[in-house]
Amino acid sequence: MSTLSETAYFGRRAIKYGAITLIVLLILKFAYGILLNYWKAAHPSPPPPPEVKFGKLPKVLFPASRDFPLPASQLTYRLQTIEGIPNLPDRANIYFMPQSGPNLLAADRAKEKAKKIGFSQEPTRLSTTLYRWQGRTDPPTTFELDIISNNFTLSYPYQEDQSLLTNNTLSQSQVASLAKNFLATLESLPSDLDIDQMKVEFFKFQQGNLVPVIALSETQVARVNFFRKSLDELPILPPNPKKSLITFLITNSTDPNKKMVEANYTYNQIERETFSTYPLKSSAQAWQELQAGQGYIANLGNNQEGEITIRRIYLAYFESEQPQKFLQPIFVFEGDNSFYAYVSAVEPTMTE
Repeated sequence: MSTLSETAYFGRRAIKYGAITLIVLLILKFAYGILLNYWKAAHPSPPPPPEVKFGKLPKVLFPASRDFPLPASQLTYRLQTIEGIPNLPDRANIYFMPQSGPNLLAADRAKEKAKKIGFSQEPTRLSTTLYRWQGRTDPPTTFELDIISNNFTLSYPYQEDQSLLTNNTLSQSQVASLAKNFLATLESLPSDLDIDQMKVEFFKFQQGNLVPVIALSETQVARVNFFRKSLDELPILPPNPKKSLITFLITNSTDPNKKMVEANYTYNQIERETFSTYPLKSSAQAWQELQAGQGYIANLGNNQEGEITIRRIYLAYFESEQPQKFLQPIFVFEGDNSFYAYVSAVEPTMTE
């Protein structure tokens, strides 16, 4: 039969080794957690496959090639990016773009819009949706409005008006304010225009053409370009990245009806809450397509020799002049001397 001293002895040893065992178990648990986290970091779970909720997409329809000195098939490319061909995401969101339908009140609302900018006479109906107003100035200004999409153009023959061919003092803030107020008057100032990143260019008239000025004192007219805000941290680019689909040509005329001598407004709504992920082709595949002459030359820039040096490759969204059902991503190849080319980014098996 054990004595009291033996019981105490074995009790102390049990506590001692029990504490050691507990510490070892805690250390092992901590080490296991570290190893498990390292394993997960080194072997991440693959992301879920793209959703492709919209089924097969229509192909991106780039505009017909402009009259460049050299066709895309005769251009050659030299890659001079920092990272070579970049490793870009393998998927992107595709956004639904709703189309406006007929509205019984559309014609009346269009006439109210026209009246707000000085066209009070009855319009000429050019088609079921396109109306034209003329007047307001001499020679007349022409205003055309699509009563369904609310896209419009305004034009005044400013080249024929000698009173506008003098140098004016035009500031960036002044012309930007005029353009914004014009859009607000027509209730056409959507929230996704990037007002802070508008681009203002200054020109003078030279043999009937607009030529960029060297000094602001030479300015006779200014062009304001409004671009859209980025989406998913990707820029939204028009067919020519140097010219927005929303532009205004503004003078410093004392006649308020001759301040805005040209306007082009094309805006298609993006349903930012309705989207689905789609797989993208690789950057290498897009680069091969560009080299094979399958890209869209968005801006040739000052590149007349046919050899283009590419400095950047990145993803963007393409905004067409024509209505489109979906906003789709493109690869942008940006080069020296203001060169830009686009290649559709969606995996070809996902288009029809």
